[in-house]
Amino acid sequence: MFKSLRFLVLLLAFSTAGCSKDSPDPVADIPESTQNDPLLDPPTNTQSFEEKLQAIIDSRVGPEKLLGVSLSIRVDGEERWSFISGYSDDSTPINSAMRFGIASITKTMVAATIMALVEDGHLTLDDPIGDYITLNNANIDESITIFQLLNHLAGLKGYFQHPDIWPRVESDLLTPLAPIEIAAYIGEPLFDPGTQYQYSNSHYLILGLVIEAVSGKTVGEVMREKFWDFLGLSQIYFGVNETIEGPIAAPWRDNNGDGFLENISDQYGPAYHSIFYTAADVFATASDLSNWAHLLFNAHALSESSTEQMVTFLDLEDPIANGYGLGVRRVLLAGRNMWGHTGGMRGYGSYMFYDPVSKVSIAMLNNQSRSENGPLYRYQLVESVLSEVFKEL
Repeated sequence: MFKSLRFLVLLLAFSTAGCSKDSPDPVADIPESTQNDPLLDPPTNTQSFEEKLQAIIDSRVGPEKLLGVSLSIRVDGEERWSFISGYSDDSTPINSAMRFGIASITKTMVAATIMALVEDGHLTLDDPIGDYITLNNANIDESITIFQLLNHLAGLKGYFQHPDIWPRVESDLLTPLAPIEIAAYIGEPLFDPGTQYQYSNSHYLILGLVIEAVSGKTVGEVMREKFWDFLGLSQIYFGVNETIEGPIAAPWRDNNGDGFLENISDQYGPAYHSIFYTAADVFATASDLSNWAHLLFNAHALSESSTEQMVTFLDLEDPIANGYGLGVRRVLLAGRNMWGHTGGMRGYGSYMFYDPVSKVSIAMLNNQSRSENGPLYRYQLVESVLSEVFKEL
């Protein structure tokens, strides 16, 4: 039923070659072009605005397209539109209360947690990681600073590139890997710290260890204390440390490359959650995620100074994904530079972005990975929806 289409999707690479396709955000989930889009019928003049947006979403959902989608759009913090389409499993439709893995959007939350600890005086961005943690891995220079980790300037090779890591996870799905054990899978550095930019999940793995060392608490406890309870975001969970309450959209993946998606819900146990850790293991509803974007980028979650530091971008030589700040991407969507992040992990794909001009925040969550055209459909969906929203506003 869920056979994948067979055509080439050109992606903008944001990590070294060799990453698993659905490791957390191994590439930006952003194709180079959406011209000549054959899937989207022009909206008719008789449709309401909500019907236009629903039609755009539905055009990306179905057999050989996206399996299920939950999408939320806010304007200046008010949830203006919410949409669902498709299925969680063969018999259960997606509903707006479902939680999805948000994958590398987690990095916005990890970076914000670090900034909250900076505000509390527990550390500074210039501190070397060796001040807080000891790692028995010669590939990790303990003079690397917190700032270099946040901005992907430390040169650490992505741990998902190690050939033994997924066999270890899949050999025992019920036994989690400790973060310090995962750090042992980080290979030879790509370059000297501070000399280049290279997106790497290893940077955020190490930041998770720093958070726990500095706070004396789990990452989940700190996030809930600093953000979720304080901001009223009750439908966001850090899966490594917390039980995810409420319905979860079933994750789907093409496990063997035959073009068919399989429900991998039975594989999502402690080992999966642990391996994604602070690179990717937050689960959320689309509504709470769009609200997080609004609250984060409008200095409700952090001070104005900290927020400004997070959105001070290193310029990247790319026409679409053109900048990276502290856990935040700057991406050209619908003609506007927006702040946020994309995400991809086993069973899920995601977008969360905020436009500082219109104060529009959007979250799009999808319950599949390893489908040949999933990245293209996700990008086209968000680009098309935002184009209509900006015209309407």
